[in-house]
Order: sequence, then C-alpha cells, then structure tokens
Amino acid sequence: MDANARRRHVTAFQLFAYVLPAVPLAALGLPVVVHLPPFYASKEIGLSIGMVGLVFSLARMWDVILDPMMGYWSDRWRTRLGRRKPLIILGTPILILGIWMTFVPGGPISPLHASFWLFVMYVGWSMTTIPQLSWGSELSTNYHERSRIYGWAQVATILGMVTVLAIPAVMEHMGTTLAARLLAMALFAIVLLAPSVALAVGVVPEPEVKLHTHAGLIPTLKFLLKDRALRRVLTVDLIASTNAGAVGAMFFFFAQYALGLRAWAGTLLLVYFVSGCICVPAWMALSRRIGKHKALVVTFFWSVSMSALQLLIPRGAVGIAILVYALNGASYGSAVFLLRSMMADVADADAAENNTERAGLMYSFLALTNKFGLGWSVGIAYAILAWIGFSATETNSPAAVEGMRLFYVSISVGFGLINAAIMLRYPLDEARQQRLRDVIERRRAEHHTADDMLPPGLVPGAAALASDSEAITDVGN
Repeated sequence: MDANARRRHVTAFQLFAYVLPAVPLAALGLPVVVHLPPFYASKEIGLSIGMVGLVFSLARMWDVILDPMMGYWSDRWRTRLGRRKPLIILGTPILILGIWMTFVPGGPISPLHASFWLFVMYVGWSMTTIPQLSWGSELSTNYHERSRIYGWAQVATILGMVTVLAIPAVMEHMGTTLAARLLAMALFAIVLLAPSVALAVGVVPEPEVKLHTHAGLIPTLKFLLKDRALRRVLTVDLIASTNAGAVGAMFFFFAQYALGLRAWAGTLLLVYFVSGCICVPAWMALSRRIGKHKALVVTFFWSVSMSALQLLIPRGAVGIAILVYALNGASYGSAVFLLRSMMADVADADAAENNTERAGLMYSFLALTNKFGLGWSVGIAYAILAWIGFSATETNSPAAVEGMRLFYVSISVGFGLINAAIMLRYPLDEARQQRLRDVIERRRAEHHTADDMLPPGLVPGAAALASDSEAITDVGN
C-alpha cells in the first residue's frame, strides 16, 4: 500500500468538498475580533469597554483546554463514519447556535450571558476546526499533495474573509446599523456552514486507522520537547501569528496617519487579501519545486522586502499604495498553508516514533500557537504604541506618527527575518518524510485496525491520556 498511498491524489471534487467549510469558518474570525467587541460596548448591548475586553479575553483562554481536548477526542473516536467526521457533525449545530446567540443577542445582555454564548460558540468552533485540519493531513501521505490540500483550503479561507469584509462595507453605504450588519454576517456563516459540512462528510473519504491513537504522557512530552521539526513549526507559527495580529491591529492607524488614506483603508485591505488569494497557487508550485521549508524561507524574505517598501509610499499616493499592498499581499496565507502541510509531516514523525496516528493532537498545538499569537499581539502592539507616544483618540505629534510608522514596518521585517533564519535549518524534507512513511506503512501492514480507539460516547479520563494501557479496547463492544 505504501507506493499507492504515496501517489494517492485527492480528486478536484473531493478537494472542493473538503475546503468548502473553510469559507464560513473563516467568515467568523474577522467579525469576532473587529465587529463584535464594539457592538457589545455600544448602547444597544450596554457593556462597558473594560467588561467587553475581559469577557472576550477570558473566552479565548478556554482554547487552551478546548483545542487539545478536541484533538485528543477526534484522534480516539471509533465510529462507522470514522473518527474526524463525528466530532465535526456534532460540533456544527453547536457552532451554529453559538453564532446566532452571539451575533444576534437581541438587546442588552449581561456579562454572564455574553460569556456563556461565546464559550458555546468556541466549543463548536474547536469541535469543527481541529478535526477538519487534522483530517486534511490524512487525505494523502504524499509530501506535495498535502501542500495542494492545505493551499486550496487557504484560498477558501481568504475567500471567506474577503466576503465577510464586503458584507458590512456594502451595507454600511446603505445606512444600516451595526446590528443589521452582524445579522447579515451571521446568516452568511450559518447558511453556508451546514450544507458545506454535509458535503464534506458525504464526499470526502476518511482513511482507516491501523496504529494506536494515543501514546503515554512521558513519550508524548519527550517528542514535544526534542523533535526539532515540531519545535520549529510551532515557533514560526507563533511568531507569524503575533506579527499578523500586531500589524492587523495597527493597519488602520498606518493607513490614516502615515499614508493619509483613511477613506481608502478598506480598499487597501481588500487588495491585500485578494492578492494573497490569487498568489497561493504560485507558492504551491514553488513548494513543489524546492520543498516546503525552502518555499517558506522565500515567503518570509518576500514579505520582509515588500513590508519595507511601505516606508516608500508617499503620503496620499493612492495608486502607489495599492501597488505596494498588492505586492505585499502576494505572500499572505502562504506561511499558513505551508506550516499546516509541514505539520502533517511532523505527525508522520510522531507516528514513526510513537507508533500512533494522532494528527488531531498535533494540529491542536498548531491551533494554540496561532491563537496565542493573535491573542497577545494586540496588547503588545498597543503597549508599544503608547510608549512611543501615539494615541488613537488624541492629536499626535509628527514624532509619534513617525514612531508608529517605523514600528508598523519594522515588526514585520524583524519577525520575518527571525522566521526565515529558523527555517533555514529545518530537518524534515521530502526525502526524510518518505522514509518515515516507509516505516509507518510497514507497521500499518502488520495491523488490521487500531485497537485503542474509544467507542462512541466514552469520555476519556486523565488516566487514559497518561497511560499506555490498552485496557479500554473492548469497552462497549
């Protein structure tokens, strides 16, 4: 099976079905960060700014528990549908309910009400996204095919982001309220989510599991601490996410105060995202030619160069700004899909070392670094802006504006160079991944099916995670 598995090609329709849920899932990310907090702080909802910040910060902290839990459960479930699909099916209605209650609260609410429904939404979000990510790594064992899978998933993600940016922009010109715009965004996500999940579950295959689905706590910790590929992937993802969050939080300040293009800020952002969407196939082709980590290094050097170009945009020069943001946006999303594809190879390293097939747990770590980076970046960036003397509400001195301008560009340049340096000595290339797959496929050939997956409905305790015992094998059978 090894040769056939390595050549396995996901059909275009299967790939379309797999990536389609990424559109509504991506459509939630921006509103939760950009639109929901000011809405909850408005007179219509009645929460104070400080309380809104506390509620949203505490809600995100649950991901530290939720993501690994969902990754662990999605690895270990045993059903006729497989192990990824059941959690996605269960999580979708929870997510839909959470979206509706969070985006359409119906008037003034209490902090407890807001916290509860944000938690419900995040539970559903983790139940759908973590299994979906790890599922993609298992659709093919081919080194380059994985980049194709995650590359087109990133295209779908960007399309979802562009659409959700366009909805409030169009409705704002119609004189609608923020509540109406949030309702429209919620309906967009809800209406598309259920049928896209149904199509994916019905069309996309889930490979059979033959090795164990968990390892003991000590072997797991040893792998997390000593595997150089895993450490580099997680470190780079954390730095890249921190950069993305900080730059995103300062973008409108840069457009308004440094470029003098406040009215064009939305257009520049749209150009940036569209450019990223168009250029993903080019990065996929480069990855196929030179390898994932080398393509990632090129991505970071491109981003560093194009970010530095922003310092050369004359104030008020719309055409030049659009051109620079189109060039800068060309690398947007490339790091995300390459890192996800590389994590699939890291999961192979884990499988070869620990005799496990547990991509769900590996991708839960990747989700955590992404969320941590995005989460703390805003606070860090705004603290530095305050130290520089820049204010979003008061008149800024030329020195404060210049400090903000330099900081906005230098953070992308600095983080990009650091990430490029980390990836220069990345140890897991195509040749090593193929050797790992040879080991894995030989072991798989010796097993009929995984004997340690949890029967449906059985909740694992801490002892199950920490122990190598397979005593649960026959429970419920």
